[in-house]
Amino acid sequence: MFHTRHAVNALPTDHFKRNITVRYVVALSLVAGLAVLSYVMFRHVMDTIDHSAEMTAVTGSQRLLIQRVLAQCLLLAAADDEESRRAIRAHLARFVDLLEKNHQRLLADLNDPNSFAAHAPELMSIYFKQPFELDKRMRFFIASTRTFYHADADRPSLSDPKFQHVLAFGENELRDLTAVVQAYQHRAVSRLTILRQVEAWATGGMLLLLTSVGVCILRPMVRRICADRERLQGANEALTELAVTDQLTGAYNRLKFNQVMGHELKRLDRYGPPFSVIMFDIDHFKIVNDTHGHAAGDAMLRELSRRVSMAVRGVDWLFRYGGEEFVVAAPHTDLDQARVLAEKLRNLVADTPFPHDIPGTISLGVAQAHPGDTPESLMQRVDAALYEAKDTGRNRVVVAAQQ
Repeated sequence: MFHTRHAVNALPTDHFKRNITVRYVVALSLVAGLAVLSYVMFRHVMDTIDHSAEMTAVTGSQRLLIQRVLAQCLLLAAADDEESRRAIRAHLARFVDLLEKNHQRLLADLNDPNSFAAHAPELMSIYFKQPFELDKRMRFFIASTRTFYHADADRPSLSDPKFQHVLAFGENELRDLTAVVQAYQHRAVSRLTILRQVEAWATGGMLLLLTSVGVCILRPMVRRICADRERLQGANEALTELAVTDQLTGAYNRLKFNQVMGHELKRLDRYGPPFSVIMFDIDHFKIVNDTHGHAAGDAMLRELSRRVSMAVRGVDWLFRYGGEEFVVAAPHTDLDQARVLAEKLRNLVADTPFPHDIPGTISLGVAQAHPGDTPESLMQRVDAALYEAKDTGRNRVVVAAQQ
């Protein structure tokens, strides 16, 4: 029976665990996905910035190389000796080779599918369509320059048509390369704008997801934890109460009696408020058990506990001391007040029969605690008073002599 009920109660908990686990795994997966997406976007942004800077540097290098080529051509035309012309031609050859290499690199970038400038319409127009046709003009400029510095004449003339071609096309290409730089920058800015928008959406999605995690996972989990904690606290309180409660009568047991007596006597020693105890038991209780049975005796004990509990104050304590013996601990109560309370309890019992119309009376002993008392010394006095009440006829209150 217990195992079946336990299994049934475990079902909602297992379902809750599975549900929370699934939500948690899904949320973590989404967070991980968004984190990866954010990282990819960041890498794309950085790669775009790096690539744009690289291509801008290559294009700027082209402009510088053209300027150097034009300057070297002028120096070649003005050189007087063969050794100087040989050195200038070597410089020209190196600059033109670099110019051609950079041009091929820019063209390869246009055809690279992984490049952000791949088949960009504005760049394709600058390189291959009129009025720019930069590819065609660059090839012509390189070829004309090589023809110029390979000329057979010892000293090329400034009026040489080859030089005029180099000069004219070089100036135009400087202008066209400026347009290339601007196109790369525009392309990079456009790509960065898109990537930043995607990154913003990803960040917003992550914030929304984290909010959803808080609402859909953490809040139910916290509520469940708080509810479980409250139930556990209630169960602990119930267990604590059960541990110090007599199961038959509902009065406190000897364990609680020891705790309360120790506390009250310490308080008496420190602050001095009066503290009294009343000990009583049912007269001729053994005859009741023998005549009416133990069930009737148990009912009699329960009824006695109920009546006394209803009669004492909220600050008073009722204990089942053992068998049919009970103790009332009355804080802030002197001996005279305790005697009045004891008489009240005696009359309460004597005036009304117990269940099954069983008449009954109680005998009571009363004692007031003194500074320096121990639970044992105080109970010895009140126990002696109780026995005196029994020895002198029962159904009476006897007050222990003051020491």
